[in-house]
Amino acid sequence: VLKGALGGAAALGLGSGLAACGGSDSGGSTSGGKAVVRMWSWYNDQEAQFPKLIEKFQAAHSNITIENRIFGTPDQYLPALQAAVAGGDVPEIFAPHTRALTYGTGGVSADLKQELGDDFLKDFFDSANQEYTLDGKQYAVGWMAQTFGLFYNPDLLQRAGVGEDQIETWDDLIAAAAKIRAIGKHPVALSCNPTTSSLDFFLPLITQVADDPTFYLELDQLKDGATYEDPKVVAAIALQQKIVNGGVFQPGTTGTSGDQAPQLFYTEKAAMLFNGSWTPQGLTQDAPPAFVKKYKVMKTPAIAPGKRHWTANQAGAGWAVSANSKNKDAALEFLRFLYSADEYSPTMNESNSMPATKSAATRIELPIMKQMTSWLLDGDGCPHIPFGPGSVAAGDPLAKIFDGKGEPAAVAKEMQQAVLNAKGG
Repeated sequence: VLKGALGGAAALGLGSGLAACGGSDSGGSTSGGKAVVRMWSWYNDQEAQFPKLIEKFQAAHSNITIENRIFGTPDQYLPALQAAVAGGDVPEIFAPHTRALTYGTGGVSADLKQELGDDFLKDFFDSANQEYTLDGKQYAVGWMAQTFGLFYNPDLLQRAGVGEDQIETWDDLIAAAAKIRAIGKHPVALSCNPTTSSLDFFLPLITQVADDPTFYLELDQLKDGATYEDPKVVAAIALQQKIVNGGVFQPGTTGTSGDQAPQLFYTEKAAMLFNGSWTPQGLTQDAPPAFVKKYKVMKTPAIAPGKRHWTANQAGAGWAVSANSKNKDAALEFLRFLYSADEYSPTMNESNSMPATKSAATRIELPIMKQMTSWLLDGDGCPHIPFGPGSVAAGDPLAKIFDGKGEPAAVAKEMQQAVLNAKGG
């Protein structure tokens, strides 16, 4: 899911004002003769960097004023954005959350392939571009990428007799889990609360079964007859069931929040943690310094020896541009500035964030972030964020598998129906 929590996203309706605001000019206010570019997000990771970037840009562009507004959380942000969309006055630059494609096809967001061109977009990771693309049009660009992996405590693995290089496949992890439980520790801490968080773990399993990162992109849109009852999805659910029944996770994953899972890890109650690439930021703030120095990370296990270690990756944060603002050109100019080589890479490094471009990825300074980003450069990234209408609802039936209940074919059928119901079809 998106960094910061997706839990409330499924319950937030699009708003009846979408169609009404698609075709008319909006915003485009001026201040003292200057074009005003409003930028809305919840991206507090760069809260210290944005003022410096804005000051530098405005010094070189005396005719443009940037008004940056950072909301506390996605749950606080989304209602404000939806109200702006319904009122036909959308910020010139905004975080689209999971609504990038919906706002794009509704005429709210500009097609950045047309506005910025392929030369600008080709530097972004393919997975970051794909998540925002539909029918040849791209409605946002990635700001912060994210990958997932198994963070681990080398001391606990050693106590359990598990080698750091012995976990290549899910079968290897299941075997290691038995040894870890034998020393009184949980093997892997995982948060499935809210249930949409479980999709971060599960959706890459679909790619592992299909060995095709575009398979879920079509499933997400229910495109060309794609269905959750597809044998590949059922096989992925069966693999998920095998992992759960293998005792890999702590009891009660569907009751474990996104804050509680890392706590299990850094208090050494769990030997490993499945989580995203923002984890180093949190551990630096919350974990004992000695723990921060010793923990490591490994790739998500593969489905079989020699197979690709597909890992959840998309841009957990991105930027869209209002299609109808009179100040769209000024917004695009600021966007180009944000991604310029002299600004973007230092911004990501200073905030310990994972960049969404290949060129900035080669300039990462934090070792563990550099390691996790290298998996994307190796081509291991695959989708894990549900952008399609109603797609987040698939997480609710899936919770049965994490709770040790239900059978794959039946759960797949329930997932399909849940998505259709949420979609309104």
